[in-house]
Amino acid sequence: MIIFYSIVLGFVVVVMLVMTFYTVATLVGVIRARGVPFVPLTKKQIAYLNESVKLKPEDKVVDLGCGEGRVLRLFEKQGVKVLDGYEVNLWACFLAKVKNRIYKSKVNIYHQNFNTINIGKYNIVFCYLLEEYLVRLREKFDKELRPGTKVICFSFKIKDWREPVQIIRNEKHKIFIYEI
Repeated sequence: MIIFYSIVLGFVVVVMLVMTFYTVATLVGVIRARGVPFVPLTKKQIAYLNESVKLKPEDKVVDLGCGEGRVLRLFEKQGVKVLDGYEVNLWACFLAKVKNRIYKSKVNIYHQNFNTINIGKYNIVFCYLLEEYLVRLREKFDKELRPGTKVICFSFKIKDWREPVQIIRNEKHKIFIYEI
């Protein structure tokens, strides 16, 4: 009987440690991202993105605020070879790396604020960020991105920037595609 209670107690301790790690990692991620929570695209949103946006194997993709890496793994399935994601939420990074191992993905996930990196080597930039954060990226895009680079924004438009070259929409979703 003592062994049973020891196992149960050990399980409870492990669950509590995981919950504590998740809570702390989420809070630290929100603070580091200045209030932006980790909100992944749903399976339906991923399916819509897959139907709507087709990339080429030679594309070089960066996902700014990649969360658990779903979008990057989708583009990997489309044949893209260079896929990098930046995420400040430690829990989301951990999940991304675990899922990459499970799915044998070669997507690169970096626990780093994307504002600290130069994104000039990429020709595709994906963002699923709120409008207020997209607006802050306008100067970075203008300064670092080369002509011909595409910026793909899921759900939210970059206000007071350039006009999208394409808007893909259905009754629930919008994808804004910009070209430098």
